[in-house]
Amino acid sequence: MNIFSEVKEHLTARQVAEYYGLQVKRNGLACCPFHDDKHPSMKIDKNYHCFACGVGGDAVDYVSRMFGLSQYDAALKLIEDFMLPIDAKGIAGLSVQEKERISREKAERERITRIQERFDKWCIQTVDLLRNCISEIDCANRFLIGKPPDIIFSEDYAQMLHAEPLLNYWLDILCMGDVSERQELFLNDRKKVEEIAGKICTGRKRIMECSRGSA
Repeated sequence: MNIFSEVKEHLTARQVAEYYGLQVKRNGLACCPFHDDKHPSMKIDKNYHCFACGVGGDAVDYVSRMFGLSQYDAALKLIEDFMLPIDAKGIAGLSVQEKERISREKAERERITRIQERFDKWCIQTVDLLRNCISEIDCANRFLIGKPPDIIFSEDYAQMLHAEPLLNYWLDILCMGDVSERQELFLNDRKKVEEIAGKICTGRKRIMECSRGSA
């Protein structure tokens, strides 16, 4: 028997998570500590799984992910913190299968971390982009006061006005929506966000140029 099997015989993921401060409801649901979770999306008992960000595993994996430790060091931490009757030095070494599993889990954690970092960066940049677009539309509204009808009723300005409610909707999701709504926007509409933002910027420039040309 190896060290992981020994530890998992003594501890469940829920026992470990509660010991390190996670608040778990009676139905076994909790706010996931591995992403910005405002509504309980993690189910935890013997093992744990988050239905929002997709992470999951056993008691050892929970500690490994929580404290940034290797699986082996996480097991040692649990033995020490819970004073488990396990002699880590006397336990057989890792099998080839266990080493491969640890390697796969590490690679998966790193992949999820990269995706999360990319997602967080996109959210911050897109909030700034949408605010700039809305500001561009406000500037256009003020600029077009008293301008000739052919400029006021141009296709560029019509597109800007048509896009404004959608821009505000996206901004509300990024600033006030829950993580699942932001993830859906990232996965399904990020190209559309960039496309509309580009059209607004280009449209405003054309409006300015047309106005100067008609002056």
